[in-house]
This record gives sequence, structure tokens and C-alpha cells, in this order.
Amino acid sequence: MTDNFFEKTLAAREISQIPGMLEFDIPVHGDNRGWFKENFQKEKMMPLGFPESFFAEEKLQNNVSFSRKNVLRGLHAEPWDKYISVADGGSVLGAWVDLREGENFGHVYQTVIDASKGIFVPRGVANGFQVLSDTVSYSYLVNDYWALELKPKYAFVNYADPTLGIKWEDVENAEVSEADKNHPLLKDVKALKADEL
Repeated sequence: MTDNFFEKTLAAREISQIPGMLEFDIPVHGDNRGWFKENFQKEKMMPLGFPESFFAEEKLQNNVSFSRKNVLRGLHAEPWDKYISVADGGSVLGAWVDLREGENFGHVYQTVIDASKGIFVPRGVANGFQVLSDTVSYSYLVNDYWALELKPKYAFVNYADPTLGIKWEDVENAEVSEADKNHPLLKDVKALKADEL
């Protein structure tokens, strides 16, 4: 948990490095029993900038990945928007890379995420994270259904590409899948065009 974990005011900030990306402060209410939060609330979050277009597809799916300390996943850009958050008391170091065609191609944003923070990630922006706590449940609310035939539309970039300047924690000892280790460097990534997203 971050120092400022409980009783934040619901708020949103635009991420200047990556257009369309938003970082939300989520109110977490706690007492001696534990804590509770509204992880996502459409009526409250849309006036703060959560895009209405997220709901245009009418396909919503919520996924949760469970990982142990020092697992590193990413960096993947799927053909859908996502709202990511931490569903338990754990934390991750999140990193995002804009893989969309344009002047922001290759721009990076990093922050620590715990249950008091949510991130809206537009399609075409690669998402990755490294687990900082003993375990973590990482939640993705996405606006399309996962299907194997969509895999060719994904874009990837290598988490260890030094040109990205991502500051992972103890990356040499991170647990990473073979697929993620073999993603291309940014210089070899074809920027995603708007009509591909």
C-alpha cells in the first residue's frame, strides 16, 4: 500500500506522455476488518474523463491475473481499451508504451499501482507490470471479448529494451515468460495505424 492509500477523493489525471491514458485515484474505505472500494463506477467516472466510447462495443469482459513477487508480464498492446487495477492488497510497478502511429510512438509512462489507483489504457498502448508485493491480483476490464483469432492484431515490445528507459525492480532476477523475453525491440515494432486499432 502507498502512504496515501485510504480515503482518497475520486479524481482523474491525464497522462501527458500518452494521449488518452488516464490515472484514477480510487477511494478506499478501511477499518479493523479490512477495506472496501468501488473499483469502477461508470456514472461517477465518466464526468472525470473516462471515455464513453469504452462502452460502444457493448462487449465487456473482466479478467484477473494472479502473480507472485517479481513476476514481470508484458509489454502487450491488444486491440481493445482496458481499465486496469489491483484487486487485493498487493502492488505492482506498471509500465505503458505508446505503440500507435504518431509523434507519441515509443513514449513511456510508469507508476506504482495498488488498490487505490486505476489506469485507463487506450488500445494500441502496450501494458506491462512487475509484482512488488508477495502476490497480486491484477484486474483488467476490457471492451472486447478475448479470442485466439485476435492475436495477430496484438502488438508487442520488449520489456528490457534500453531505449524505453523503463526502471524495473531487480529486472535481472524477474520471472518472465519466454514469449515476453522474445518480443521485438522498439526499433523493430511497426507502429499501429488508427484503422488497425
